[in-house]
Amino acid sequence: MKRDFDLIRIILLEFEARPPSNIPLKFTHADYDPEIINAHMTLLIEAGLLDGTVHSGMNSPKHAFPIGLTWEGHDFIDSIKDPTLWEKAKKNVIAPFGGVAFGVLKEWAVTEAKTRLGLP
Repeated sequence: MKRDFDLIRIILLEFEARPPSNIPLKFTHADYDPEIINAHMTLLIEAGLLDGTVHSGMNSPKHAFPIGLTWEGHDFIDSIKDPTLWEKAKKNVIAPFGGVAFGVLKEWAVTEAKTRLGLP
């Protein structure tokens, strides 16, 4: 499975909008298969952007149980929340390479946000 950064952004924005919870939150989206959403939420938990747990059985795929954003998740979504900045990121960072390491995308977004704020 290839990471879908649009889906990652959608998931993070959704969890940012939700109230804090200790109960795993469900997330569905009409444009995405539930298995793809689950796989991306698993990646987000493993990357430390979503707080939650990941469970897997002997012969079953991993299943994500997210409860909210981590500090790192908040920082990342703050850096790509603006739709104009996100489109610029997709055009200048993700599309030219057909994908990009998360760290590279995050570093670009933070640098771009700093530039917009006039920070060094």
